[in-house]
Amino acid sequence: MNICLVEKDIKELELIKPLWEQLNSVHIDKSIYFKNKYEQFTFGKRMEAVYEKSKKGIIKIAMLLDIDNENYIGYCLSSIEDNLGSIESIYIESNYRKFRLGDKLMKNALNWFESNKTADITINVVYSNDEVLLFYECYGFHIGNYILKRN
Repeated sequence: MNICLVEKDIKELELIKPLWEQLNSVHIDKSIYFKNKYEQFTFGKRMEAVYEKSKKGIIKIAMLLDIDNENYIGYCLSSIEDNLGSIESIYIESNYRKFRLGDKLMKNALNWFESNKTADITINVVYSNDEVLLFYECYGFHIGNYILKRN
């Protein structure tokens, strides 16, 4: 397997769409209270917020490319706005997860935050997607708050 990390410009944001849609499907499957929200959530709606952040801050798009079949198999979308870092979205196709590619994406994002002197970094995890919590804990992330929403 020949996988490389490729950096993309905000103008190439559409490249993550098929992977983002797979992630949104995971959220639909796992969501207990907000399935309807994720069923109606579109890539366009989500990316509006990313474009808004790009006007005030900076966006980083890192994608994993399987060179053998020329398919993108994962991505990490990160942002910095007002010295606040955020892993906006991260996803790797399920059949590639056993190869520690998430580690490659996370280290790339964390190095970017560090090079921009951004220490306050957040990740928003969908409720009931508990299995990803252990992955994020490996990088020093822990639950800081519970935000309850009314549906």
